[in-house]
Amino acid sequence: MNDRAILRLLAFSIFAPGVAACNPAPSAEPLHLFAAAGAIEAVERIARDFERESGAAVRLNLAASSMLAQQIRSGARADVFLSANLRWVDELEKDGLVARRRELLGNRLVAVTPKEGAVDLAAPADLARPEIERLALADPESVPAGIYAKQALEALGLWESLRPRVVAAADVRQALALVERGEVEAGIVYSTDAAIAPGARVAFAFEASLTEPIRHGLALIREAESRPEAIRLYDYLGSPQAASVFRELGFEVLDAPPDPPQ
Repeated sequence: MNDRAILRLLAFSIFAPGVAACNPAPSAEPLHLFAAAGAIEAVERIARDFERESGAAVRLNLAASSMLAQQIRSGARADVFLSANLRWVDELEKDGLVARRRELLGNRLVAVTPKEGAVDLAAPADLARPEIERLALADPESVPAGIYAKQALEALGLWESLRPRVVAAADVRQALALVERGEVEAGIVYSTDAAIAPGARVAFAFEASLTEPIRHGLALIREAESRPEAIRLYDYLGSPQAASVFRELGFEVLDAPPDPPQ
């Protein structure tokens, strides 16, 4: 080996580590994004966009926020958590499991009926009509959409009379499915869920003042704080690119960044 080749080899051995440090390759280990079932369409699109831009793989876990929070509490591997309310983010934060958090999205409650159903509803009081024998909600004791629905019905003085008719579903999408299949006469879901349901129609919207503000919270899980890709995913969910997708699917984007340039 001549002197020039030796110098080139020495230069590479000195500078190559610095280049790698400045441009770290994405980790081969996938990121784990836990997200409320009602955000499935948006989260799937945003995750695909993030994968294309970052080169990092994203695995989705989609279920009721209450179930996801319990999984995280039990030690399930999660990097980022998108909850359909702030309560479950609060609970994880109390347990010391949240590194960063923000209020990301807003939503509305609507009453839905089967598209081919014979019942027409115009106002919340109509839910008490005798032909509404079954009313589908996400579990009103733990699942955000059900908690909000119970709050609205309590504020209207309807909860006690309607409670015997409630069919509690595991999450908001299961409640919506019961309506679409005609297994119940009506249901209460988010407006974003109703918008993508071909087998259901919106009967009316509930006044926002009937519930606490409907807010979807985003959290970076404490154990993921040391992973640059996880922080990047957390930030990406609040980016203009993600906001554009959320808006397209009917969500209110809080502290909304402008749409990305076309």
